[in-house]
Amino acid sequence: MERVNFNYSMKNIPLPSKTAYLKTMISKLESLIKRMRWKAYFFDHGSENKCTSNNFGFKSPNSPPQNIHLNAFEHDLYDMIRNTEFKYTPNKFQQQLRNDTKIIKQNDKVIVPADKTNNKYKVSVNEYNKLLTENITKSYKKAESSTIESINKEAKSIATDLGISDRVEQYQQRSSFITMKDHKENFENNTKCRLINPAKSEIGIVSKSYLDSINNTIRDRTHVNQWRSTAETISWFTKLEEKNNRKFIKFDIADFYPSISQSLLNKSIQFAKSLHIDINDTAVSTIMHARKSLLFNQTSVWVKSENEEFDVTMGSYDGAEICELVGLYFLNELSKHFDKDDIGLYRDDGLCCFRNLSGPQMDKVKKKIIKIFKDNGLAITTECNLTVTDFLDVTLDF
Repeated sequence: MERVNFNYSMKNIPLPSKTAYLKTMISKLESLIKRMRWKAYFFDHGSENKCTSNNFGFKSPNSPPQNIHLNAFEHDLYDMIRNTEFKYTPNKFQQQLRNDTKIIKQNDKVIVPADKTNNKYKVSVNEYNKLLTENITKSYKKAESSTIESINKEAKSIATDLGISDRVEQYQQRSSFITMKDHKENFENNTKCRLINPAKSEIGIVSKSYLDSINNTIRDRTHVNQWRSTAETISWFTKLEEKNNRKFIKFDIADFYPSISQSLLNKSIQFAKSLHIDINDTAVSTIMHARKSLLFNQTSVWVKSENEEFDVTMGSYDGAEICELVGLYFLNELSKHFDKDDIGLYRDDGLCCFRNLSGPQMDKVKKKIIKIFKDNGLAITTECNLTVTDFLDVTLDF
């Protein structure tokens, strides 16, 4: 394994070829014209023809009718593309991107990104396949190919009931991949990886919509500290009183996504209902259907080993929202024993800031936090008695 450093952000985009540029430009122009035609159609026909049902963000498969008043304008736009001229302007950075892209394409090794850093690692194809297989077989088992058809049929039934069957696509079969956890101890000798599953059902988009509404309502009613950005964390820390008498406990939920069980999710949903949040049977069945996840590796289909009909995958449409719902449940459980203003959670990263606690008291608090998660099937790692800590991408210091 060889570490690779490109010394620039991987978000930089090399200049495309003329053909690729024109294809993208035409595609974007067609999208623009389609939206303009729909806008003109609804403007001409009034609001009575607008769709009032919830389509959960899925676009209509129908094509908008032409508008005579837009024809000349559309013609001019297409002429603009036909008459596009290209001029080569030397640029050292773009040349570097072009050369690096060429080297990557010609290389016989796989470049794997790190999980939480900007590092990249060059590994052989055999080594990469070995790591990928090990991470798959750790939690998954092979499934019958007919499983895909069964899930698609159930998804079609849900989509039909919601009136969006003409907008939802079948299960997206995309190959899984890994990222390197190079922030873990002894990474060079004991390589840890995160398994990413980009294959997902579009019913997850509907589930995400339901979960967003549920989570927002819980946050509004409980006022617990579930952070969704670094700025929110800093705002919480700034408002803390008596900082000189405080110390941190930082904890990390191990393998949060795959460790969420069906019973834990059910507990979280019941917690939401206890706050008098209206969660109907359709929402619950949709959320649970989105948990029927498949993993693809080359020609093989895989399902979860322990509960093949329940999985929370990284990369799914609603995976982050599931974690937030479960996180809100845990914040409520923690608030039964501690001041909720002293505890916060961002996905799988938690931070507590207690005051006036001795060493033995702090140790007792740590054990209580560990027990709350353990009783719900999750393991956490902790760091205690900290006066300075790195959390997310900032350093907090008293």
